[in-house]
Amino acid sequence: MVNGISVPLLMAAVVAIAAVSLHVYTMEVWIWPKLKDEGFPSFPFGPPSAVKGFYRIVWHFFTVNWLMTIVVCFAVAFGSLIPYGILLVQFLIIFWLLIVLEIFIVRAISLLPGESYIQSMIKAFQWVIILVMVFFMYWGTRPDLFHGAR
Repeated sequence: MVNGISVPLLMAAVVAIAAVSLHVYTMEVWIWPKLKDEGFPSFPFGPPSAVKGFYRIVWHFFTVNWLMTIVVCFAVAFGSLIPYGILLVQFLIIFWLLIVLEIFIVRAISLLPGESYIQSMIKAFQWVIILVMVFFMYWGTRPDLFHGAR
């Protein structure tokens, strides 16, 4: 804490800002332009283009998770703006750890024959960014973590 401001929570917010920027950039620049309507099935609510649109919407549901994490980290970092803010941050820590677990499980069950799990997890490094953010969030909820009990 510096003048009542939680620096670790601010650092978590900065990591989250970098992560959401990469998340949005990945979809809008690397993935979306390469997706073709014919790569998606039609369904009762619309043609393949509608399914493609749902794919984008679901991707950006995750963007909202990042944005809310940023808002909470900033708000809690600056003191008591949110009652029980530390509990909210602790909830987000659990949420993001479950996301990392999901990344590991989904990758494991989607491996093709001959693929290396370890190499695929090194190549898809987004889980590391989440763990760095979670570390700062945890540190922000435990200010005595690196300074000993006072």
